[in-house]
Amino acid sequence: MLRSIIGSHPDIAYFPREINYIWRHGNTTFPTDELRPEHARPEIARYIRKRFKQFSRAHGDARVIEKTCANSLRVEFVHTVLPEAYIIHLVRDGRAVAESARRRWLAKPEMKYLLEKARWVPIQDIAYYGMRFLKFQWHRLRSQEKAPSSWGPRFAGLDDLVQEKSLIEVCGIQWRVCVESAEDAFSRIPANQVLTVRYEDLVQSPLEISKQIFSHVGLDFAPESQAFIREFVTIANLEKWRKHLSEADLSRLLPHIESTLEKFGYTL
Repeated sequence: MLRSIIGSHPDIAYFPREINYIWRHGNTTFPTDELRPEHARPEIARYIRKRFKQFSRAHGDARVIEKTCANSLRVEFVHTVLPEAYIIHLVRDGRAVAESARRRWLAKPEMKYLLEKARWVPIQDIAYYGMRFLKFQWHRLRSQEKAPSSWGPRFAGLDDLVQEKSLIEVCGIQWRVCVESAEDAFSRIPANQVLTVRYEDLVQSPLEISKQIFSHVGLDFAPESQAFIREFVTIANLEKWRKHLSEADLSRLLPHIESTLEKFGYTL
C-alpha cells in the first residue's frame, strides 16, 4: 500500500514488483538476504545503480521508489549502494504479518506473478534461479504443510526453523528478525534519511501520515496522491488476523514476538 501511495505522485516511478533478483546480483549464492556493506563491491553497486537509472530514464527521469521486503535485512548494504536514498520503514503488527505470510508460504505459485517477477532477473542469473525454483517446488511437494523451503526474507537459521517449528512460529520469527535487524541498522544511517511508520497509523490517518512521508522525502503532497488515498486506502484489513489466527496459533506465536510488539506500541 505504501508503495502505491508514494507511487501515485506524478514525479515518482515505482517498480511494480519486488526486485530481490537485482539486489542479489553478484551475491546469488550467499545463503541469506543479510548482505553487508562489504558485499556491495564496486561492480555490484554499479550494476544495481545502473538498473535504477535505466528504470528512471524509462519513466521520464522520475524519482524511483522500490519496495523489497528483504531489504530490511540488509539496510547498510542498500545504503552503501544508494547512499542518497531515503528509507521508509513500514512496521505492521507482527500477528497480522505472520498470518499473511503463512498464507503466502502455503499458496500455490501463480504463473502470472512468477513471470512478472522474472522480468527483473539479470540475464547472468537466469540459470541459477531456474534451478532454485525447481528445488523449492520439489520440497513443497514433499513438505507436510505443503510449503516451500522458504518464502520471503531469508536469514541465518531459517531453514532449521522450518524443520523445528510450526509455520506460524517461523513466520513470526521472520517478522521479528526483519524488524529488529532494520531498527538496529538505522542507528548507523543518517537519521534524516530514515522514517519509521506504523501500518496501522497509515491506514487510520492516511492523509496526515502520507503528508509526513512526502515531506520527509522532499515532495509536495500532490492532489493526485490525495485523491488516490481517499479512494483506495481503507482499514478493511486492519485486524483481519483476528479471524484467521486460532488460540493455538497465538499461543505458539506470541512468545516469539511479544517483546517486539510491545516495543512498537502494540497491545497484547
